[in-house]
Amino acid sequence: MTARSLPAYVAIAVLLLQLTAYADAIDPHLEILPNGEMQTKPIGSSILLTCKPKVDNPSLVDDMQWLDPQNRVIDSLKYVVLPLESTHTGVSKPAMYTELHQDRSLSLFFNSLQEEQAGKYTCRGTYARNQPLNKSVGIDTIIAITWDDAPPNQFPILGEDFSIKCKVRARPSPSVDWLYNGELIKTTDRYIIDAHSLKIKNVQESDDGIYTCRASVQTTGELQERLIRVEVHTRPSIEEISSPVDIIEGENANIECKATGKPSPTFTWIKSLTQQNLSITDRFGVNPVTGVLTITNVNRDDSGEYQCSATNAAGTAKTTIQVNVIVKPKIMEFLNKTVVQGKNTEIMCKAFGRPAPEVTFRKFTADKQYVMGVQPQDDRIVMTNRLNDVSGETVGILSIHSALTSDDGLYECVAKNTGDVAYKNGHLTVEFPPSFHHMDNKTVYSWGQRPVNLTCIAESIPNATIRWTFYGDRKVEDDVSINVIGNGPISTIEVRPHDRRYYTIYKCIAANPHGTRENLIELKEASRPSELLDVKMIELTATTIRFDLTPPQPELPVQTITVQYKERDQTWDRARNRTWSVVNTTTPYVVEGLKPQTPYEFRFAAKNKVGLGNWGSNHYEMTPGRTMPNQPKILCTPGNDYEQSLFSNQYELGWLEPPDNGEPIDMYLIKYCQLSRVAGDWEVLDDTCVEIKSQTRTRQYLKGLSSDTFYSVELQAHNIMGFSKPGYVKFRTARGTDTSVLQHQGPLLTSGAVIGIVVATIFIIFIIIDAIFCCVRKTGIIYIICERSRRKPVDEEDAKLGSLYGWRFPLPYCDQKMANVAGVTAIQDSGSGKNTIRLVKHTAIDEKEPLKEEKKITPIIDSGLRRETSITFDGKRSISKTGFVGKDSAV
Repeated sequence: MTARSLPAYVAIAVLLLQLTAYADAIDPHLEILPNGEMQTKPIGSSILLTCKPKVDNPSLVDDMQWLDPQNRVIDSLKYVVLPLESTHTGVSKPAMYTELHQDRSLSLFFNSLQEEQAGKYTCRGTYARNQPLNKSVGIDTIIAITWDDAPPNQFPILGEDFSIKCKVRARPSPSVDWLYNGELIKTTDRYIIDAHSLKIKNVQESDDGIYTCRASVQTTGELQERLIRVEVHTRPSIEEISSPVDIIEGENANIECKATGKPSPTFTWIKSLTQQNLSITDRFGVNPVTGVLTITNVNRDDSGEYQCSATNAAGTAKTTIQVNVIVKPKIMEFLNKTVVQGKNTEIMCKAFGRPAPEVTFRKFTADKQYVMGVQPQDDRIVMTNRLNDVSGETVGILSIHSALTSDDGLYECVAKNTGDVAYKNGHLTVEFPPSFHHMDNKTVYSWGQRPVNLTCIAESIPNATIRWTFYGDRKVEDDVSINVIGNGPISTIEVRPHDRRYYTIYKCIAANPHGTRENLIELKEASRPSELLDVKMIELTATTIRFDLTPPQPELPVQTITVQYKERDQTWDRARNRTWSVVNTTTPYVVEGLKPQTPYEFRFAAKNKVGLGNWGSNHYEMTPGRTMPNQPKILCTPGNDYEQSLFSNQYELGWLEPPDNGEPIDMYLIKYCQLSRVAGDWEVLDDTCVEIKSQTRTRQYLKGLSSDTFYSVELQAHNIMGFSKPGYVKFRTARGTDTSVLQHQGPLLTSGAVIGIVVATIFIIFIIIDAIFCCVRKTGIIYIICERSRRKPVDEEDAKLGSLYGWRFPLPYCDQKMANVAGVTAIQDSGSGKNTIRLVKHTAIDEKEPLKEEKKITPIIDSGLRRETSITFDGKRSISKTGFVGKDSAV
C-alpha cells in the first residue's frame, strides 16, 4: 500500500464506525413490567406495576407520572404517622401510590386491589426535554374464592338433621363439592349437597370428623379447600340418682348429680320449694363441672326437694332429688341402778334421733354388745327396745333375772341410727354379803417372837365391818400383845407372839346388812431347815466335784445351800465354804480348787428366813490324780444332725472350758475336714483336713471354707499331761459367696485412748484456727502472747527513759533498744552542737538506710525537776516523763 492510498482507507473506517453507532442507537420509549397490555388480578391482592424508560441516557428523562383511568395523576407516597396502636408499623399508606426510583423508573403500588380500580393506566414522561414518552396497561379485576360463611368448627346434635355451612363467593362463579375422610361425597338418602351447605340427615356419632369443602373456578383454574371439623354433640342425660338422699345434721354433705353429654354439661342446683339458685347462697356450694352440691353445717330445715340441671350446647336435662336430714342419736337418760344379789332388775336407757335409733347395751368387761332377745350365753338376761317413730325416741331395756355379783359393773348404752352412734356409761351395783374368795393367806409364819401381821380382806357391797377373835370367842382387843388396824373392808392385826399360845387360829368375822361370813387364819411358828434329803456326786475330777442336792421342805422355803469341805485329816475349823442360791436353779452345785489325789470330807446345811440349819449329809470323796483335761463340750443345738453356719466361707466354733484335772489348759487343738454324705453315711474327703492350735479362748472362727459344704470338727483340750478326748460337731456352710467378717479378739482401742485422741484432735484444730487468726486477723491467743513478749523489753526500756541512768546517759543509751525493737536504729548526732538523735530504718543485718522522713529528737530538761523526751516514729508519738529530786542532783 502506498502512502497515497492511506487516507482513503481511513475515511472508509470512519464511515463504518458511524454506521455502527447509528445502528446501535435506541429508539426512546417506555416499558411496563410485568409485560402484557392487560393484567388480570384478584380483588384484595397487592399489585406492583413498574414503568421503566428505555433510553440511551436515563438521566435525561423528566416528569415521570402515572395516570389513573380518569387521566388523573397518581400521587407519590406520603406517609401519615398514626398512633402505634392503630397499625403495626405506626404509619398509614394510601390505597394507590407511586414511587420514583434512582434509575428513573416509576412504580405504581396497589395495597389492596378493589373492583372500582379496574381500567386503563398510563405511564408518561419526557426525554431530553422535548420528546414525550407514554405507555398504557389495562387492569382487569376478578373475585378470588372467598369463604363468606364456612365456620371451621360446626356442631350438629345427635339424631337430628344438620346442614354443614360452606357459603363461598367468587367471580366467575365457583363450583363446590365435598369430601369426607378423603372420599368424594355424593348425594344420597343421608347426604344432600346444595349451593351453600351439606345436609346430613339423622346425625350419628360416626359423622364426627373432618369435612373438606372444595371450591373451584374452571375459567381461572383457581382451587381452594376449606377444612371443617364436625363434632357431633349429644344432649345431656342425667344418671338416675337413688332418692331420697340422707344427709346428717351438723355435718357437711355432698350430693352428686352425674350427667353425660357432649360437650360435658355444666350443672346448676335449685331448691324446689324456694326456687333459689344454690350457687349464690352462703351454706351451699355448687361445682358446675362435677355437679356436686355441697351443704355446709347441715340443719333440719335443709330437708326437701332439690332440682339438678345439666346444660350444654345441645340442650338441658333436669331431675329432682328428695333430701332427708338425719338427726344424730342422743342419749337422754341412762341412770345408775342398784339391786340385791338374787333379785330381778331392769336397766333402762332413753335415746332420741331421726330416724329413731336402736339401743343396745355392752358390759365393759365384755367385747361384744348384747343381742336383741334372750342372750345365747346367759338366758337370765333379755334385751328389748320400745320405738316411737313419731317422737324419734327409743327406750332400751336390759332385764336381768336373779342378779349375780358378776352382773355388777359399768355398762355402756349404745344408741345407733344411720347418722351416727352415741354412747353413755351407767353403773349397776349388785349388793351382796361378805366374801373371802380372794384371800390366800390361810397360814402365816413367825419365829423368835418376831411381830407378824394377819390381814383379812372382805369383799361385799356395801362394805363389811370386821372383828377378830382367837382361842374360841376371845376378842383380840382384850390382849395387849395384839394390835388391830382397821375394821373393814380390810383389817389387819399385829401379833407379837411372846409365847407359844399365840401360835393358834385367828377368826376374821365380816358382816354387812346382807349377811355375815367368817375366815380362819392360822399363825404357826417357823423353824430352821433340817438336813438335806439327798446328796449325790455326779462328776469328779482332779480339782472339781459336782453334786446333785435335794434340799429339805420346811415351812419356809430354802433360800441357799452351803457346803463346808476339808481334807480328811484336817479339822472343821480349817474348812472352806461354798454357798449356792436355791432360787437360781440353773447354777450347778460345783466345788472347785480341790487338790488332786486328796481325800475330802463334805457336809451341807440349808438356810431359810429363820436361819441356817444344822450341818449334816456328810460325804467323802477321793479326788483322782492329775491327768489330761476332760472332753470339751462344744456348743451346738441338741438333736440336730449338723449345725448350719450363717456364712458361706466361715464358721464360729464355741465350747465350754472343761475341767483341767489338776494342770492348767494351755491350748486347744481344732481339726476340721470336709465331709461327703453318701447313702446317709458321712465320709471324710482326702487331703481336706486342717488343724488349728488355739489359745485358751473358748471361741474360734474357722475361715476360708467352701460354700454349701459339710465339715466335721474335732476339738481337744491340752495341758501338760496331754490331750483330752475330742469333742465332735458337724456343720454346713451357707450357699453362695459371703464377704469375710473381720474378727478381732479384743477392743482395738480403749475408751480412754479414744477420748485422748478426740481431745488431741480438738486441741490441734484449735491451734491451727488460732494461728490463722493470728496471721490474718491479728488476734487470738498466739497473737496476744507474741505481743506481750514484744512489749516487755519496750516497757522496761520505756521506764528507763525516766530513770536516773536515762538522764545521765540520755538517748543513745536509753533508747537504743527501743528503737531497735521498732526496726530502726537511733544514732546520736552531735556535729551541730546540739544533742539530737537521727533514726534510720533497718534493711539488713549490717545495712542501714534512712527512713522516709528523719526525725531529730532533742532532750529537754525543764527546771531541773522533769525531763520530757519526745520520740516520733512513723506517725506515732512516744512520751516519757521522769521526775527528779533537784536540778543539780548529785544522783
